[in-house]
Amino acid sequence: MILLGFVGIVINYVVMKATYESTAKLLVEPKAKLVVFTGERNAGNMPPSLDIETYVKMLKSHRVGEAAAHILHEKDKKQPSAEAIQKEGVDLVDLVIVETEEDTGIIKVSVQSKNAEQCTDIANAYVKAFVVISEEMTKSSLDELESFVQKQLVQAQAQLQDRSQKIKEFQDKILEDHDTTNPDLQETELDQLIRQLERERMVASIDQKAIEVRLRGFRQLLNQYDDVLTMGTMDSPGWDNLSFTDYRDIDEQLRALELERITLKEKFVEGHPKLEEVDSKIALLENNKRRIVSNFVQGRQINSQRYEQVRDSVDEMDVELALASAKLERINQSLEETHAKMTIVPGIKKLKMDLERDLAVAESLKTMLEEQLIQIQLQRVERPSKVQVLDPAIKPDEPISPQRERNVAIAIVIGLLLGVGVAFLLEEMEETVRTSDDVKNYLNLPVLGSIPYSAETINKLITDVPLKSPIAEAYRRLSFFTQLFCLDPPIKSLLITSCKSDEGKSTTLANMAISMAQEGTKVLIIDTDLRRPMLHRMFGIDNSLGLSSILTGELEAEIAVSDMSVSGRLPKESFMEVVVDRLIQPTNIKGLSVIPSGPLPANSIELLRGERMLSFLRTVEKKADIVIFDSPPSIHVIDAVVMAQILDGVLMVINSGRIDREEALQVKYMIESTKTPIIGVALNNIEASSPDYYYYYYYGGYGYGSRQRRKRVKLKR
Repeated sequence: MILLGFVGIVINYVVMKATYESTAKLLVEPKAKLVVFTGERNAGNMPPSLDIETYVKMLKSHRVGEAAAHILHEKDKKQPSAEAIQKEGVDLVDLVIVETEEDTGIIKVSVQSKNAEQCTDIANAYVKAFVVISEEMTKSSLDELESFVQKQLVQAQAQLQDRSQKIKEFQDKILEDHDTTNPDLQETELDQLIRQLERERMVASIDQKAIEVRLRGFRQLLNQYDDVLTMGTMDSPGWDNLSFTDYRDIDEQLRALELERITLKEKFVEGHPKLEEVDSKIALLENNKRRIVSNFVQGRQINSQRYEQVRDSVDEMDVELALASAKLERINQSLEETHAKMTIVPGIKKLKMDLERDLAVAESLKTMLEEQLIQIQLQRVERPSKVQVLDPAIKPDEPISPQRERNVAIAIVIGLLLGVGVAFLLEEMEETVRTSDDVKNYLNLPVLGSIPYSAETINKLITDVPLKSPIAEAYRRLSFFTQLFCLDPPIKSLLITSCKSDEGKSTTLANMAISMAQEGTKVLIIDTDLRRPMLHRMFGIDNSLGLSSILTGELEAEIAVSDMSVSGRLPKESFMEVVVDRLIQPTNIKGLSVIPSGPLPANSIELLRGERMLSFLRTVEKKADIVIFDSPPSIHVIDAVVMAQILDGVLMVINSGRIDREEALQVKYMIESTKTPIIGVALNNIEASSPDYYYYYYYGGYGYGSRQRRKRVKLKR
């Protein structure tokens, strides 16, 4: 774990170079109200309002990139060539990442670089260039419209002046001799109709021009899209040199594969399977790149919905222009017909009416054009493009990658996970019986008690330790469950055995018997370990006479001789009853007595198999509520197996982490071959790291001995 953390720190702070990102934000506000020519209808005469996606496409254009390159060089006071500016502009377009904030008019322009100041300068130069270009496009459209209106206004002023002069001349020379103050109704209606048609013709003419201006704007936008769609074909040379974001990863993968192929070619000849595998990967990536380029060339990267809208708008305005032209033609035709009808009006009257009408039309046209010019100027002041820098890019203080703290934390977490994994692996590789789960899973036996390890209480009786210590509590628990499991079927005689020596078998037997006696059970323990007896030492009793004295018949003969010499007759009771009563030695624990092993015989197996042993067993079972027998370890000698054949049940003592599973299974099978049931297992000497230890940590004095380092201590059998 520490090594992985160190490696993570070295990689993050030494190997990996910091990458910074700086972001500027543009605000594209709704377009201002379009200029109108008349008060009766709003006829748009500006190029169509662009949607947010179009602005995003414009931001990725080479024109903006070149303008940004100019701005950067102005800051550096350099004047590179046009070719260098063009190339640098293409590079800047590739560096820029353009994103939109959903449901807003905000566009984010981000630049990533190893230099924090450089990425900030590029982002600010880029948005500044876009604002300038956007304003230039808007200014160009307004200039064109203003120029048209000014020309029309000059013509209208000249026409008004001409009409005024003609009216004056008419009044001075002609009307002096003619009375036209009472025209008839027909002449008045025709005159009003002509006036109306003249006004309609003027409005229709202006509308036609407005439609032409709008159509030109839409055609410019459509031509921009068509330029992208017709930029080239897959048959054009250099298609594979096109560079854009969509297949930048593919180019990197192709370069890596080419390098790998060069390395492999030094080792293998052409046609080798590894070279063919690399060639197939290269061919697959080139096909993917060709497909992406083809999609781009064919215009699939353009928003199809917007393209269709623009194309439909062009078609609709073509129809509108045709309708407007037809309308103007019909008005002219109606006007010609009305003028023809007026031929019946007296010439002087007609001339007067024409002059007055022409003057009114000229005055009206001049007034409308002046209002139009004012609206255009107001719109120029209001900045109809509505593109501005919302937030300039700020020099970043921290890099976006690598995220050093996070990466180091990940390395540490991975180290922890690997450590836990190794721990679990070691756990799986463990072949000893360590926990109660091991006993259940591998031996299929219940655990009646788990005795925790404690350096202070090792090999001691529970009478020498605090009453509420974890050790005492563990033996009381073992005593309780042992008696519980001895109820059904009833077990009067219980054998305690282990796999190997030094597992704490004798200590476990003694302390369990003490716990039973303290709870009111009359217990007799018998040391049938005729090889290395231990119980007489634990309880401090005499071992000069014991079980071996009975089984060899020596004590029986001695008693018979003694009684004959004293009373001249043998005892009335059976010899076995008398012998057992004389061998039972009380302890300082009420209800607990012991029969020691006695002198060690040379033939322990024959003695344990003999008839005297059966007679002894029948006799001692009457002396206590439960008789517990201590036996030698079972893995090397068969004393425990011989004893198990004549007793009611067996309790196995297993030292946690010391006995192999196969050894424990071997002992289990040996005992089960006698048909005597194994009531369970006492798991001895469990470590603080064992899950079985939790019970005693929590309930047995809150961790008595939990912080002690475990040492391998030789336990009493």
